[in-house]
Amino acid sequence: MSEGDRNGLDTLEAAINGGYGYIVNNCGKIVALITAIIATIVTFTDVTFAAFTSESLTTSLAVMLTASYVMYFSLEDAGERLGEGSAEFGEALTRYLRASEAILPSEVVPLREFCHSYSLSELEYRRRSLLASHGYSEEEYRAYEGGATVSKAAAVVFKRAVRMKPSRLTPTVLLSRERVTKRSELEGPSAEKRTSTLLGLLPTTIGTFLTVSVILSAKDSLTAETVMEGLLKLSALPIVGFKGYQAGYFFAKNKKSLWLNTKARILEEFKARAAVSKNE
Repeated sequence: MSEGDRNGLDTLEAAINGGYGYIVNNCGKIVALITAIIATIVTFTDVTFAAFTSESLTTSLAVMLTASYVMYFSLEDAGERLGEGSAEFGEALTRYLRASEAILPSEVVPLREFCHSYSLSELEYRRRSLLASHGYSEEEYRAYEGGATVSKAAAVVFKRAVRMKPSRLTPTVLLSRERVTKRSELEGPSAEKRTSTLLGLLPTTIGTFLTVSVILSAKDSLTAETVMEGLLKLSALPIVGFKGYQAGYFFAKNKKSLWLNTKARILEEFKARAAVSKNE
């Protein structure tokens, strides 16, 4: 591929991403516009509510809920893919890959020990932060652990501090780009795959059940009122879709980027400590 073709593709991709980014960033305005249109339709029509025991209402509600769930999660995934193309995510991913690739095979065992000590120190930090936010010192907490009598309010805070557990941090968690749900590094992915597959198939199963069980019949007359009624029912779908798309985009752009940066910083700290120990 020539340099000119490559530049042309980059320009086209930037234009597409820019257009999608504009839609995502202005999702609130789009939802507000749709809401205004709905309010206008309702204002100039007579609105009545069907009884919740109505069979037609129950069927329509089930279909619309299923359609809303499928649209939300489908567009959330699409928005997340778009968010992974943002500059923030790209910079975080580059930094993380550089830090993870710097870990040598011989450093896995020292990294495991580092993860253990890091988890314990992070737990102590969270515990001290909890105590300080409620105005208690570590000495008071240690006295409570030793059996000292404290006020009821202090006991509530101290019990929360006791229940705190260290975060699970392993070399697999740090060196894996995606989220790891396994408890052990040596645990196979089969069980995790079965669970994720079942959860992924659940919306599809429900949607398939509804689509094969619903019986469609043509309306006797297609009037303006019927059209407006249908538009009003369908108006919720684009709102749900836009919200899902926006949620997925900002999840990847902000939260996922922060998560990658956090893991990169931990790996960089490990390498810095290893370098200091090596020089001593």
